[in-house]
Formats: sequence, structure tokens, C-alpha cells
Amino acid sequence: MEDAALPSRIRTRDRTIQTTLSPLGNDAMSENPTRTISATVLHAFSMAILQIQRLAQECTVSDFHGSALDELRKLIAFDKAWWGRSALIEGLPVRHSSHLFELPVDFLQDWESIRTEDVTIQLNRATPGRTVWVDSRNSSPGLDWLGKRHDIGDFICISLPHHQTQLVDHLTLYRTSRASQFNHTDRLLLDAAMPHLNAAVTTNQIQTFKSRRGTLMERSNLALAVCDKQGVLYSAEDGFLDLLLTEWPKWRGPKLPDQLRQPSYKGENCEVQTDPVDDLLLVILRKQSPVDSLSSRESEVALRFADGSTYKEIAQELKVAPSTVRHHIRSIYTKLGVNDKARFAQLMHPLLTEVYP
Repeated sequence: MEDAALPSRIRTRDRTIQTTLSPLGNDAMSENPTRTISATVLHAFSMAILQIQRLAQECTVSDFHGSALDELRKLIAFDKAWWGRSALIEGLPVRHSSHLFELPVDFLQDWESIRTEDVTIQLNRATPGRTVWVDSRNSSPGLDWLGKRHDIGDFICISLPHHQTQLVDHLTLYRTSRASQFNHTDRLLLDAAMPHLNAAVTTNQIQTFKSRRGTLMERSNLALAVCDKQGVLYSAEDGFLDLLLTEWPKWRGPKLPDQLRQPSYKGENCEVQTDPVDDLLLVILRKQSPVDSLSSRESEVALRFADGSTYKEIAQELKVAPSTVRHHIRSIYTKLGVNDKARFAQLMHPLLTEVYP
């Protein structure tokens, strides 16, 4: 992707950066003025981005957006925010995920009722990756009503299209009607910050994979991914798509098969477990093994036998007769399709390392 989110011309001069803005929006700020950003502001920007990257590593998915916006507010003053991802259907956004900051949950319903009057949509489509400015009091009747209902004066908004998923990431920062208006520096900073914010979201999701993987008993032959509640894939571990294609060879994305949004699903080649994480879904896809065909008692016997226990030792531990253990071993070999202990141990090794690390 080209650096559309960055100012069109940047050069250093006497510890400042001079930037020429392209015309955006329909306000007085669209006269293409030149503005400078001080070294102090640039340092603050760098520190804020570093802190947001750290938060991406440390926060849960549920907490990250709020924590990141708290940090962003130290760089760009704002009172409220809406950070989300949408699909454009017939020119209008359809929400896939939303994170509200200092706004009530009914804000989204109120916005839905006036979205056809939201001039921001067309401005963002015309200038993807560039921040637009809107004064809700002087735009459309719908935005004026929304502003009065939620104490919004002016706001700045940026959107970044995601070509793989056909979705759009967007962030809107609001100021109250009593606050001073956003300026060009605010817009430039949001231009530069948005790609970093999107990257931090991906980092945070990957970190969720790592932490969740550590809680799973069976960590081998599986891969994790995050999708929204409509099933659109956001990010995935290496191997997830390869594993998915063994069960759904005709899948082309970006929307995952419907079965992957169910709490659990067992197919011919894979098993799926899906857990809600905030307004997203964590999908755990595991390759099925011949070991999955064993009964619970056979699994108990197989694990002990693979770990080196004798028939007699297994019988004593499970309080059954040695002949019963011998019968289970014969059944296990038949189900696994093996004839010798070497092949049996090879099949059992991944499960054995999980149970007896």
C-alpha cells in the first residue's frame, strides 16, 4: 500500500517538519495551507506510538482499544471516539466491529438512523488514508441532531480500506461543542498515526493467539485466527488457512465458512472451537488425528502405554485386570491402523508431549 496516510511532502528544516496538505473536506481548512510541526510534537508522536505498541503486547483484546485511545488522547486532544471496521454496501457502511470511547452504546443506533446524512462517508471514500474534518453544527440536519444529542461539536475522521477483506477501518475523534476545534496539526498527526494503530490491532490479536495457545492442553496440530461475528477473517496464525482448506478446499475468503462461527464443530478433517472475545471471535482449528477415534478409556491406556508403562503397571493404576489392558491395546492398534509399538509411539507423541511435558 502506498504511503497515502502520510503527508504528501515532508522535509526537515531547523528542527521542524514542513508539510503541504491536500484539500480535504469542505471547510476552511481545505485551502491547501502549509503548516510546520515542531520537534517537540514529533517527539510526542514517537513516544505515543511506542506506548501504543507496548499496549498491543500487554493488553487483552477487550482492553486494547480503550487503552490505545487513552494514549492517543495525550497526543491529540479529543473527548470521545469511535473506532471500528465496516463494509461498504451500496455506498453505505455496514458495521462489523465497533469500539466506543466515552460514548454510550445507543450512539451507534442513533448514528444508524442518520447515516444517509453523514457527509463523512463520501469525504472518506474520496480521500482514503487522509483525515477529514467536519463540524456537525454546519453539515447536515442529521449530523446536527446527532451532535446535539451526544454533545459533539466538530470531529476528524480517517478511514483505511483493507483490500483483502474488502472492509474499511475507521477512527473518528470528537470534541464537545464547548471545546476548541481541531486544527491542521491534529489532522496530520491522525494521518500518520492510523497505520500504526491498525498495525497495533493486528499485533494485539496475535498476542491473544500466543496467550490463548498457552492455555490449551493440546497445542499441536492446531492454528488460531480472529474473525468478526459476520465471519470475516481479520488475522490468522501461519498454517490456519492450509488447515482450513483441508476441510473446505473451495474456500476463497475473506468470509470464513459458517461452521467456524459455531461454538464447536467436528468435520472430516478438522475440529473447530470458537470463543467470543469482546465483539470478535477467536477460532481454534485443530487437525483431526486417528487418536481422536479412541474412547476415553482407550486414551488413558494408550497414553500410559506410550509413556513406557507395562500392562501390569497400567492395570494397577487403572484398577483393571492385565487382560483388560491387553484387550484395549489390541483395539487401539486396530483403530490407529498400526502393527508395532514404534508406529504407535509416533502417533501418540504429540498428545504425549502435551499431557506429560
